[in-house]
Amino acid sequence: MKIKSLLVTTTLLLTLGACQKDTKEDAQPEYADWYALRAPNARAIEAVTGDIDRALAITTGYQIYRTTDRGRTWRTSDYKVGNGILGFLQQQDTLLALTSRLGSVVSNSSTAYAASPSHYSLDQGLTWKPYRNWRRGADFEPRTALNRVSAASGTEYSIDVEQVPASSTSSGSYLETVGINSSTGQKLALPNEHQINSLYVDAKSRLYVAASAPLCGQGQAFAFCGEQNGVLYVSKKPQP
Repeated sequence: MKIKSLLVTTTLLLTLGACQKDTKEDAQPEYADWYALRAPNARAIEAVTGDIDRALAITTGYQIYRTTDRGRTWRTSDYKVGNGILGFLQQQDTLLALTSRLGSVVSNSSTAYAASPSHYSLDQGLTWKPYRNWRRGADFEPRTALNRVSAASGTEYSIDVEQVPASSTSSGSYLETVGINSSTGQKLALPNEHQINSLYVDAKSRLYVAASAPLCGQGQAFAFCGEQNGVLYVSKKPQP
């Protein structure tokens, strides 16, 4: 009986370890104005929440990861649901995973939102339980903006979108994300070209940009520069 009990305990520990394993990343690139955190899998980063100095949670769509050391290691959450995650919303001590989108991120004139919470976490994104939102109605609350955020000063930052001709011989065009606009007229450029998915501002007014891997071509010439792991940029200084 003791041997059987030991085997069961060992199996449970191995199972828990598989659900919450640490993924170690290579040295993260660093730039003059930005920290750059590389996603632990080969997908774009869709959204982020938390604080780079303490704990961050990111989603690459179908998985959620958490880091407490600025992306050097990532812990995989126990979220294993088929619903893709498009955003996070913190409500007091509860973190919500949002699974639907309202509007288009690729727009300079309107706001896109993540809505429809499906799961919640009480430990900053490591473990998740199904969420029952009895208040949800036609207004799709709760929800959070994806393509624009505001700093504590009231300055708004939004994803900058540019319309680009598909080719020199075609009348068609496509939209690409080219950086960050501010309501004060400032334009923030990223160190590389990316597809930008969402913005976030922490309590210290630092700007977070969730994006794809670096791109070496867009439109008909779309190509990643190398690996397809998404990148999270974090401004080193608070945004005015």
